[in-house]
Amino acid sequence: MSWTITKIASVVLCAMGSGFVFSCFGYTPVLGYIIAGLLLGPSVFAVIADTEAVSVCSEMGIIFLLFVIGQGLSFEKVKNIWKTSVSFTVASTIGTYLVLLLVGWMFGMSHELIVLSAFCITLSSTAVTVKSLDSLKNKEESVEENTFGILVAQDIVALAMVLIVNLMSNEESAPVDHKFPKFIALILFSIGLFIYFTRYHQHVHKLTNFIKRHVDMLSITIFGICLGSAVFAEIGGFSAPFGAFIAGLILGNSDLKDEVKNVSEPIEELFLMTFFLSVGLMVDLRFMWNHLGIIMLALFYITVGKTALNIALLRLFRFSSPDSFVISVLLGHVGEFSFMLAFAASNVGLIEATELKFLVSLTALSLFLSPFWLIFAERCRRLTVSALESSAWNLFSLVIEKEKRKLSVAFDFIVRISKVSYDFVSEKVRYMREIQKGK
Repeated sequence: MSWTITKIASVVLCAMGSGFVFSCFGYTPVLGYIIAGLLLGPSVFAVIADTEAVSVCSEMGIIFLLFVIGQGLSFEKVKNIWKTSVSFTVASTIGTYLVLLLVGWMFGMSHELIVLSAFCITLSSTAVTVKSLDSLKNKEESVEENTFGILVAQDIVALAMVLIVNLMSNEESAPVDHKFPKFIALILFSIGLFIYFTRYHQHVHKLTNFIKRHVDMLSITIFGICLGSAVFAEIGGFSAPFGAFIAGLILGNSDLKDEVKNVSEPIEELFLMTFFLSVGLMVDLRFMWNHLGIIMLALFYITVGKTALNIALLRLFRFSSPDSFVISVLLGHVGEFSFMLAFAASNVGLIEATELKFLVSLTALSLFLSPFWLIFAERCRRLTVSALESSAWNLFSLVIEKEKRKLSVAFDFIVRISKVSYDFVSEKVRYMREIQKGK
């Protein structure tokens, strides 16, 4: 595809229109963005068929999204629950790893792939979860606070996961004598980052005051810091999205947090659209069809198994049953950090192209289905005991009753429009034939 302004505008309009349709039906527009990417990508209409263009679009989407997520993570909001949140995240990672050890033994998975899969499955999407929280009715304040705390903990633990993935590269791509200095550098970087956020983050005000004095360059400077951090992270052996996330984290917890919010908030939805559009672009439908069984099995564990595991862990941490259920359902999917981990593992030779496609397909499907899973689980929770004791088909019909009504209305509207159009065309054809007979 030759990138012209017309084609770029067409892609954006298709994504916007698809998101708007889903929004009109009461769902998050994220679903529409993924569908638009799938339709425009190489798997369907191939409007964007260049794999290199898809790769660049995907990485830019991840970079900007993680920058927005990073600057939105306020440590002040979770300082009272951070121990519980971090402990839960670590326990969830270990629990997922133990489950995958058994699965890996059954399917002959390498230990590196097991560890990577455990990391990817543990992490949930901050963007999707926050959107779902906003749409959730009658939610308790404790649910919102604890869910946000766990998301922050997952994003912080994800940084350690990125470091581990970078150190797990195979022997050919990274000999042992090259790994040791890199390991030391990563440890020093992590310690420096921890010390900065716990003790000295307030001293960055000298830099922020300098930036504030140049108001006319504020927006450009903030995005320059985002892209510059991504470049330096790539040069330093990390991934570019990792650098963008760190930049957002630092700016979002500095004196510039209000300015950063004012700059990024108006175009935050554009970043979300870019990322989730790229998610759809990356999906290979032929690969998914050829590996449908294993993908659906993995997706079942992510949605149902991960939710059940999280409920059990939250109950161990003395959360109430209703809060445990809602939080676990909100987190019952795979997030955007999984893309970063998968591409980081691919870059260091930890996984093959087939395994990368599998993780990308699984993450995309999980992100797409997560709003439906939340709706399904929440409606099941509200049903009466008599309804829950009915047959599986009746239970499913009760849960999707709202969607059936919406589809019925949409179908009736399409039928009426089609009938009016058919009558109009028939009348015109009849009129033209009468004119021709008169001649």
